[in-house]
Amino acid sequence: MNIAEYALAFLGRPYIWGGDGSGRFHGGFDCSGLVVECLQAAGCLQGDHTAQGIYTALKEAGWGEVALPHVMANDILFFGKDTSHITHVAICCSSRGQYVEAGGGGSKCRSPETSTGMVRVRPLGSRRDLVAALCAP
Repeated sequence: MNIAEYALAFLGRPYIWGGDGSGRFHGGFDCSGLVVECLQAAGCLQGDHTAQGIYTALKEAGWGEVALPHVMANDILFFGKDTSHITHVAICCSSRGQYVEAGGGGSKCRSPETSTGMVRVRPLGSRRDLVAALCAP
């Protein structure tokens, strides 16, 4: 199972701020928690990271930049103002321009009852702040 397929297995899980999929967080994820879980399952990353930290760790591990029009399944997508100000991370899940993310929530989403988001699939064009994509070496 590749990174994108693994991420898709979590569709519908609630967005929980700070969530890493564990029982501590009602099984929910935030954006970085989902991506970290998937990268760790693939043996590509260790530790807990923010969206910015994931970008830095993958760059240091030799992951390459992908031209944004050419993203493919399993590429890691970064959103924000620029690569020094990344605020969201997701996983490209198809060559048709879709990605899987834990999104639609915020810092007030701390339980399934207060969650307004979930792990979901969205088209790349749904956000205008995609600043980088990285692929495995």
